[in-house]
Amino acid sequence: MKYKIPWIPISALIFYCAVLVLWSFNLIPPPSEVVSFLENLYNNYGLIGLSIATFLEGIVYLGLYFPGSFIILLSVILSDGTLISLFNISFVVALTLTVTSIINYWLGRYFVFKNPDKFDPLFSKKNIRGLLYSSIHPNLLAFYFFNEGINKKSPKKLIYVPFLMLFVGLCYSFLVYSFKLIVKNQIEKPQTMIILILIWFSVVFIYENKRKLK
Repeated sequence: MKYKIPWIPISALIFYCAVLVLWSFNLIPPPSEVVSFLENLYNNYGLIGLSIATFLEGIVYLGLYFPGSFIILLSVILSDGTLISLFNISFVVALTLTVTSIINYWLGRYFVFKNPDKFDPLFSKKNIRGLLYSSIHPNLLAFYFFNEGINKKSPKKLIYVPFLMLFVGLCYSFLVYSFKLIVKNQIEKPQTMIILILIWFSVVFIYENKRKLK
């Protein structure tokens, strides 16, 4: 019995493991230095620095190395917690992720892979549900639109991104600010990223092969 293999999660896992190997041999800066760089970027440039960190996080594959989510959460933690502050942070993140979603879509459609049959969809529902699933993290959103481009789907879902991410961002902001001491000590650990990718692979593998697994 031949199972369909979800190659995009595998490629993400291989890329991230390769980053960890390069880091262990001191060929690239370790995650702590990257976080420090992005943190200084935010401290020095405010929302512009936040936008740059979010942009790096939102580009497919690249975002697995740049922990922009840490800076997004840090900006919430360091804010005064008022509605206007959390709205401004969420607005900047939503706008930036809209730009990266457009880039990821066109990367998948025209510049990366020529044989889309080898790739399986990430939550590829015909309705908006797949986009809702992918909005929980910038990396998932990046791979979602990357996959949309690979499979030559209509780019019309891009119009939902700024509104959806603004709503999700506000929800996250209020939640993170409420539990900021707990969140600050747990985010962006390498083992957490590997676990998330493995969960992603498992979900897509089961979904793609559910009939054969019965």
